[in-house]
Amino acid sequence: MKVMLVFDAVILLFGIYMVISSLQMKKSGRINAMVIAEEEMKKCKDTAGFIAFIYWREAVFGGIVVLVGLIGIINELTNFLGKLTLLELVIFLGSFLWFQNSLKTAREKFLHI
Repeated sequence: MKVMLVFDAVILLFGIYMVISSLQMKKSGRINAMVIAEEEMKKCKDTAGFIAFIYWREAVFGGIVVLVGLIGIINELTNFLGKLTLLELVIFLGSFLWFQNSLKTAREKFLHI
């Protein structure tokens, strides 16, 4: 079994978890520990506002991660992308940086730090 195939499967599962986690966070009104640490949650002055700000961003990021993982799996099995796998990496890194910037903004806006 190819190592990258396993890696892409983990990426796919992580993306699915992120999407489910964001929707669950929106439904329950509780911040997921995947987004911020437990001690940071205690400092949150507006939990509902934090969730409203971050949940859809987490869902979008998770969706992009799912697509990247799925494309990676298909590419490992068929090699249809060839050299365009670099584009897959750029999309993943770009979405990761966007989501991290969103988390930074949410921390600044909703946490007492």
